[in-house]
Amino acid sequence: MEEKQITEKESLQLISKMIYEAKGYYYENGVSALVYGFSILICSLLSFFMVEKNIRFPFNPFYILIPVFFVQGWIQNRQDKKKKAKTFTDETIDYVWIGFFLSCIASLSALFAGIGYIVISIILILTGFASLLTGLIAKFHYHIVSAVICLVLAAISFFLQNQNSYLLLAITAVMIWIIPGFILRSAFKKVLEEEKNQRASDV
Repeated sequence: MEEKQITEKESLQLISKMIYEAKGYYYENGVSALVYGFSILICSLLSFFMVEKNIRFPFNPFYILIPVFFVQGWIQNRQDKKKKAKTFTDETIDYVWIGFFLSCIASLSALFAGIGYIVISIILILTGFASLLTGLIAKFHYHIVSAVICLVLAAISFFLQNQNSYLLLAITAVMIWIIPGFILRSAFKKVLEEEKNQRASDV
């Protein structure tokens, strides 16, 4: 079988990936995680109070996530363009979360099947699994611990199957997206400050 010849540009991109991978390069400002996390938190709390307090809402609060998906995709696309190189770790984590979002969309069919709250249990399991893989791949211990907690919440949710399941989803949003989003935001600012100092010292 004839081996595919890579172009000079592809070769340089591959070398860049390997160099930045070896340096542990990670460029993420956390905005995407914060946008999604706060959206999930708001939708979960709105849904809880709708059922608990019998509040009427013109549409299902989780429909808010539809435009959020597009906004998040746009933010992530802009972020990727600013990266010096997209490492193998970046790509692998992206694939994990693409699989997560597609699986979540597929699980929504449970709503049409009339089995309601089981959807939240499924999403909690998928979230814990994706978070665990992310933590293992990126060697981010926080994600590993939060993933285990998320899976425990998923197990608990099977015994609830009521509006309290929305509270578990809200807790998960804080653990899996909002807190890491702020952590990434802080780390991102430090990277920018280091790059600024490095440029100043080179002048």
